[in-house]
Amino acid sequence: MAVAEIKRETCRDQVGREGSLMRKQATIAAATVQRGGTVAPSPTAPAGDSASTVLALVNSIALNAGVAVEKLDRIIALYERVRAKDAELQYNAAKGRILKKLADIKIVKNRSARYDIDNGKPQYRTCEAFKYAPLEEIDKHLRPLLAEEQMDLSYSVEPREGGQIMIRGRLKHLPGGHYEDSFMLAPPDTTGGKSSVQAVGSTNSFLRRYIVCNIFNIVVVGDDDDGYGGTIDEAQTKTILELIEKAKVGPKFLKYMKAQSVGEAGSLEAAVATIAARDYRKAVSTLEAHIAKAEASRARLS
Repeated sequence: MAVAEIKRETCRDQVGREGSLMRKQATIAAATVQRGGTVAPSPTAPAGDSASTVLALVNSIALNAGVAVEKLDRIIALYERVRAKDAELQYNAAKGRILKKLADIKIVKNRSARYDIDNGKPQYRTCEAFKYAPLEEIDKHLRPLLAEEQMDLSYSVEPREGGQIMIRGRLKHLPGGHYEDSFMLAPPDTTGGKSSVQAVGSTNSFLRRYIVCNIFNIVVVGDDDDGYGGTIDEAQTKTILELIEKAKVGPKFLKYMKAQSVGEAGSLEAAVATIAARDYRKAVSTLEAHIAKAEASRARLS
């Protein structure tokens, strides 16, 4: 085999799993040419699948004995970039559908806990009860949606200096492989006379709850007032403003959220701040779904 052909075969190996099909086709084609036959055309790429389109291009170029190895390298690099972008778009679309469904689900704080209040003197230490939504309550609503969209949410523990614990939450779209990580850090929870093992377990559960709520913009509500009182806070207003800018939506969004118009409130920020607290998740999921849809549309056009 000539040196150029050996180098070309080496480049084909870089394509990965999809490249194995290309190499098999190249072998069949070479044998056919030696027998004086014709090379069968490559399978047609699915419509709208840009990564498959580029892969078909790589396949056709690899079968051309006159193509330089450097050009094949550039095409393979292009394929990898397009494939990664396709995976990101699929991830965003799947997450957007989950957010939209979560907006209609009410997750309630249904478990009580107690914590100590230090009044400065040990003999005057008192306790106060509060409610929270345990991880299993959140998972009960979220897990079916993840399975439906072929997404996986996993956690890993990473110890840090000073005894602190960092939890990494990874949301991954299984078909495309794209994922995003979310991190939270906290010291072991030693309140209530917990042992060292119990302290680590308590912090682990606490951080996992907050990570999943951050990833999916979950706002748990109390079972006394349903969390429906008042309007969104300053941090929530900032989040929605950033999403509005990215989604490029107009006055119809404010009307959909039953908020004041820009003219009534005096500014976009003031108008967004009139969105009801109970509708925060609905606002975020609506905007993120709009963004994902626009990105997918641009990808199809390109």
